[in-house]
Amino acid sequence: MSCFGYRRELSKYEDVDEDELLASLSPEELAELEKELADIDPDANVPIGLRQRDQTDKTPTGTFSREALMKYWENETRKLLEDEIDEEQEEECEEEEEEELQHDKTKPEPPKDFGPRSDTPKLLKPQRVEPMRLTPPPPPADPNANGNPTVVDEALERALNNDPELTEVNLNNIDDISQETLIRFAEALRSNTHVRVFSLANTRADDPVALAIAKMLRENSSITSLNIESNYVTGKGVMALVQALPGNNTLTELRFHNQRHMCGGQVGNHCLNVFGTRH
Repeated sequence: MSCFGYRRELSKYEDVDEDELLASLSPEELAELEKELADIDPDANVPIGLRQRDQTDKTPTGTFSREALMKYWENETRKLLEDEIDEEQEEECEEEEEEELQHDKTKPEPPKDFGPRSDTPKLLKPQRVEPMRLTPPPPPADPNANGNPTVVDEALERALNNDPELTEVNLNNIDDISQETLIRFAEALRSNTHVRVFSLANTRADDPVALAIAKMLRENSSITSLNIESNYVTGKGVMALVQALPGNNTLTELRFHNQRHMCGGQVGNHCLNVFGTRH
């Protein structure tokens, strides 16, 4: 479209009465228009981490059933462990095939018989070539990693003091937080009665952190949502979290998928045995 054609297209909107158009919109349409305008032209005075609009206002999807939720968690955990065990077995088969291939390449060909010779050199035994083991990749970089406005030391102090105004501890994507600090948060929340949401996704949390959180869940009576996704928790840590659920009557949401360490076969089978006895 040429520049003149574009101007002709815009000219038909010059006589539109904006007030009349806005007056004809329903309250729902006005609310949707405000959301769209906020996305197009956000307020520069609002921190980047707080510019996202609230998307939690939704109608309930049905009657809450704690038994159904726990059964869902167990089924999802079982699937996760089975997939990890299958992947581990496939990797072992690939390593064995690679070892055989390397061995065949280094195995010398038998010498041809040209008659007796006294100066035939002694063949050296080929050395065993060990396959390379690649470490798991780090969690993917989050583009909003620098947008978390939480001040770690201040949030920890408020959690220890049971601040009634602190209802959410959000540590998501803080890549320089230490594992010791995460464990201190878990210990602080053991007796906290006001925090409802505890999130530490993509913080490189490992099994000691998961074990500290499992211990916290057995004593805490206020947290309803826990997010520990995209970390380095193995089957041992996941199993500890799930085993802590029967002693907790308030948690309704537990998110632990996308862990970067795979479960060992022994730990995975033990998890499956525990779940099997509970059905």
